[in-house]
Amino acid sequence: MPKIKVAMYGLTSEAYRLAGDLGDKAQVTIIDETLQMAMDLDPAFLKKNPNLQDVMSEEPLLSVKPVEHVLGEAQVVFFTPKLRRPSEETLIEAGSKLRDLARYLAKGVTLVNSLPTGPGGNSENIMVVEKATGLQIGSTLTYAYMPLRPRESKPAVVSAAGLQDKGALQALGFTQNSQNVFSAELEYASGVMESAVASVTEIEMAKRAREAKVSLQMPSEVYLDEFARYLYELKAIQASEETGESIAYLAGATLKSFDNYVRYVVDETREVLKEKLLKASRTKISLLWNLDKYEMRGERLQVADSVQQRLRDYVTDVDVTSAVKLRGSGELLDPLKHNVVIICSKEDHESFKAAKKGQRNIETTVISATPSLRRE
Repeated sequence: MPKIKVAMYGLTSEAYRLAGDLGDKAQVTIIDETLQMAMDLDPAFLKKNPNLQDVMSEEPLLSVKPVEHVLGEAQVVFFTPKLRRPSEETLIEAGSKLRDLARYLAKGVTLVNSLPTGPGGNSENIMVVEKATGLQIGSTLTYAYMPLRPRESKPAVVSAAGLQDKGALQALGFTQNSQNVFSAELEYASGVMESAVASVTEIEMAKRAREAKVSLQMPSEVYLDEFARYLYELKAIQASEETGESIAYLAGATLKSFDNYVRYVVDETREVLKEKLLKASRTKISLLWNLDKYEMRGERLQVADSVQQRLRDYVTDVDVTSAVKLRGSGELLDPLKHNVVIICSKEDHESFKAAKKGQRNIETTVISATPSLRRE
């Protein structure tokens, strides 16, 4: 029996990992929507090379196909775009890329939106697709909503509108677990808001504790990496509601609190410089953050760049790197300068401890980018 033909519209880590999960069940092709190139992904290659960022750094020789040919033959198309416009334009960029994809969709295809939306966002997507294709959801086209969390390949929820061919999604191992697309949107948005509000509550309480110079027991010490994971979703939720609605207000307040936290990190670093009387020329600041430049959302990359640019107002030598990649390499700290290290993820914290063992007797101040901004 021939495998189902699947196309991933977006050269992203989430799409690549999903392709790895589907490799034994489908014939998968991934599309670089920026370069308009399509590449077949062999199951053996996917198993041997599980990380897209590592694969692309080696410039692999993969068979290239015309995009229109791949999308014309695909039975299932996953919308997994790489969004890189400035923060305030990401929702516009997502809509633009969906319109670009819609031009190629053929009758009978199942379009799977793997990019999260706010409540009602998929209704707008469906209108865009139907207008661009002349096809209709439920009669000549199937639309599914299966949002992927950052860096993950397992859909958070699975739902479909006008599902005509249940066999395709079921054969790929997906079972609808939400009543309809709108209920799936609410379920996903609810989880995002619950996590985000809990995080910013910790941020705000820790800020007040620092100002009052009192200790505060945190229920969890989450890092900047975890705060930043749902920024795109919060923007989508805020945009989906009328101004003044409670949900829009809550999402907007959460985004504002997070933006303030980025400023707190910079302010805390500046305090270190003042307290230790450090000269800019003798100081190096390292932002340790294991970033994935191929993930769908660009928010983590943009936050890292924002912190770096703000810190350069005080110190010229500021870099963004990963302790994971530098483990044991001896390249992390500058022995001729005082090193201020800002750790942005749990993964980087563990790797930094291992990397630092080989670099003793070097002047170092460590700031953990958690709500308490703990120093070591």
